[in-house]
Amino acid sequence: MTPQSNPPAYRVWALDDSMYGPVAAEVLRDWVRDERILPHTWIFCETTRRWRQAAQMAELRVLFAGNGDLEADIVIDPRMKPAILRRIRALGELSDDDLAEVVRYGELIQLPAFQTIMRANSASDAVYFIIDGQVRQRIMVRQREVLIAVKEAGASFGYISLFDGGPHITDAVSDSPVTLFRVPTARLRELCNARPEIGVPLLFSLGRSLAGRIRSDDRHLYELVALNQGRN
Repeated sequence: MTPQSNPPAYRVWALDDSMYGPVAAEVLRDWVRDERILPHTWIFCETTRRWRQAAQMAELRVLFAGNGDLEADIVIDPRMKPAILRRIRALGELSDDDLAEVVRYGELIQLPAFQTIMRANSASDAVYFIIDGQVRQRIMVRQREVLIAVKEAGASFGYISLFDGGPHITDAVSDSPVTLFRVPTARLRELCNARPEIGVPLLFSLGRSLAGRIRSDDRHLYELVALNQGRN
């Protein structure tokens, strides 16, 4: 009698940073239909011992067909050279060897213009670094767009939630065709634990960017308060 092979089992790194599984492929399909699994959700196959994003899996790709929210050409490119990442300000202080290690923890994503990359109030699952193109961050107030920031090549976004675990504050939309280096939050934490000599400088760099934004916002608030007091 020929022994029967067990069907593949999967584990899911969910939006709440918890691991679920092992579950069968049919359960994964049900979770996609229930929107518990999104295109960028990371899934581990116990048969191949590999992590992949849901939209890259043959078992699930058809379920995301026609999803207009994020029509990305997702490419995990092992040929991506450290020199490309050096364009990103948050990574500029790392050595070539360190950058080569960072490449292993993220992926290259190419998007056309006018694509929503992340939404306000959605759970944060990744930090984005802009290699090429332009991204605008916005909030919607009474169905009208309020521009918060325009990010160019070399900038990063989506990292505030890395520090407090909260949801995204703004939408992020590509204003032009963009190339992004996307690092899932779980993978970035893994990098910090496994290679603190790389992860700590990266976190400090993102922290400096965040501190600069806070100082700028505080300065604008001070100017508004001073202006209002001058009118009284």
